[in-house]
Amino acid sequence: MALGILVISYVAISVITIIGLALMYLLKNDRAKAGVFYFLSIWGMGISVFTAMSLPTNWIAQQLIAWAFGILGAAGLIVHLKSSSASGRMAAYLLVTVSVIGGVLKMFIL
Repeated sequence: MALGILVISYVAISVITIIGLALMYLLKNDRAKAGVFYFLSIWGMGISVFTAMSLPTNWIAQQLIAWAFGILGAAGLIVHLKSSSASGRMAAYLLVTVSVIGGVLKMFIL
């Protein structure tokens, strides 16, 4: 029973991540793109919190790696809010992409 719930959560998290990242890069509407970006930055930070909190307390290095992916999401959010150029926004998109993909990989594979 518990493994079935784990598989369902893995599939749901993976689908949300893939669809969110695809929408962030493929949408043309700037307002919708910003909404997806904000959702994904919060999603990446949430995944890192769940990952870090689920690890044993004596696995300090693994917890720091998990928190680092959340910090990347926060850094992407700050860069997005502070920059007005297209290159700054692309850097923010890349930071959030690394945060979300790294967080999901850290949570389930690494």
